[in-house]
Amino acid sequence: MNNHLLDRNIAESILTICKKEFSEKILSILVSSSYIVKYNKIDVILILESITRKLLYRRVTINNNIISILAVDRKSFEKDVNDDWLGGVFVEPLLMPYEPLLNKDFLYKQEVKAKKRLIVEIVENLILEYPEMSREMLIKPEYFMWEAITRKAFLYPPVACKLLDPLKRADRKVQELIMRGFKDALNELMREGIIYFSNGYIKISKEYIDAFKKKKLRFPNILRKIRNTILRYGIEVFPKMMHSLLEDYIQYARQSVIERKNPFSVIEDPDAFIYIPTCSGIISLSNRIRFGEFAEKIFSEKRSSLIKVKRLGGVLNSVYLVSTSGRKKVVLKVFKSWYDLKWLPIALWTLGTRGFAVLGRSRLEREYAINRFLSSHGIAVPKIIYVSPAEGMIVQEYVDGERLAEVIRRICSSRNGGEHLCSIICKVGEEIAKVHALNVSLGDCKPENIKLTRDGHICFLDLEQAEYGGDKVWDIAEFLYYSGHYAFFSSTEIPKRIVESFVKGYLRGNGDIENVKRVKSPKYIKVFSFFTPPHILYVIASTCNNLYKKIRKEDKE
Repeated sequence: MNNHLLDRNIAESILTICKKEFSEKILSILVSSSYIVKYNKIDVILILESITRKLLYRRVTINNNIISILAVDRKSFEKDVNDDWLGGVFVEPLLMPYEPLLNKDFLYKQEVKAKKRLIVEIVENLILEYPEMSREMLIKPEYFMWEAITRKAFLYPPVACKLLDPLKRADRKVQELIMRGFKDALNELMREGIIYFSNGYIKISKEYIDAFKKKKLRFPNILRKIRNTILRYGIEVFPKMMHSLLEDYIQYARQSVIERKNPFSVIEDPDAFIYIPTCSGIISLSNRIRFGEFAEKIFSEKRSSLIKVKRLGGVLNSVYLVSTSGRKKVVLKVFKSWYDLKWLPIALWTLGTRGFAVLGRSRLEREYAINRFLSSHGIAVPKIIYVSPAEGMIVQEYVDGERLAEVIRRICSSRNGGEHLCSIICKVGEEIAKVHALNVSLGDCKPENIKLTRDGHICFLDLEQAEYGGDKVWDIAEFLYYSGHYAFFSSTEIPKRIVESFVKGYLRGNGDIENVKRVKSPKYIKVFSFFTPPHILYVIASTCNNLYKKIRKEDKE
């Protein structure tokens, strides 16, 4: 990287001083953050071909310019590039504009290596923070630059000053110089299959996401941050370097206080460079919108148009139906974390059988990511119109139709069990089998969360507990046992017919018969014993078991 802002006479003087001050062979020299030259201070990194480990500091003056030289042996320098062995002290200059005075090819190779490692760490942090949504993210290449700079500036605020040109702006040329190494690092990671490019955006490979999530949670990254802070502090208090670091902080203070400029204002919000797709276009992860703004944005009605808001859902959900006098309807879901006593009944109710996602962000992520995934495979789900992780909000289309709970009530109240209505249950079983074939479990599969649309499709709502993998038997058990409590006053033939219809459809959709067998397990039955009569639970469990035996017998014949 070369911005050629350093006076050639000064550059020659630095080379002369370095050769004079250090007896070892000099491998490479770089001048860090040349914009700060206007403040008469030049930071120099010197890499020595030394067989012993060295970390040395010199401070000299040339023509009223203070030359701050930090020398290190090659092995220590490369270890710092590879894994922050010295707290990233020598990685930081490679992230910002620098001028190579000796062996620029070596320095650029180390720069790309350092940026490649940082990108991998950032990608893995995205997967940890957004385990489901990371599959859908569209990332601008600049995201990795701003995220890396933000991290460094958090530990060492004067970093922000190094982005400034004399007019106190984040110069476009500076960004281009920084991005050069990031782009080459991204190309290497693409060849390794960690990321790939899509229409100008970067996407994280699904294979890499799956492989990373299978690894045990690794604490070294967390410990590394702590170690980095400690190591940086240890270097800062080193007496010979203290003066130089204080000068950097003075410059930072000058920008912040005396010149009334906020150096951090030149650092872009990294999240502004991450986008997530919806049916109405892509939306930045940093986007924030309040309810009033949302109403004006979503509805193209006149301001005089009456907007109605109706609360939907149960105690645990913050779900609203928003409509206008023009009959436009959307569903607004606000995700909050379940930390209070509202969560306790469900936790006790499913104890030992089913775990639920509690954190608002986790539930929003699942709702968004599983919705997108199922939709892409032809499963009917509500279209996502808008999503704001920052506000914990999702806006979906309103699905017009009849909830399956109403269909089941009609079956239970009919004299003959409603043959036509049971065909709908068969269709539900078939669609759930298709979802399971995609290795997805719905998580909250009660009839209230399924709709029969006006055009006859089975549409799955409320996917906040859905997940890749998961307990597929729970989906079947919840649908059947939950349906059973509507048959409280019905003949036992009714729940039996519901089970038979469901299983017929489930197998028609290539569902696993072993999942049907496991529905009779006591761990599932106990969960629903609070509100489904014992004799109905018995009928459902025994019907599942009998159907399993019948299918297995037919397979053998």
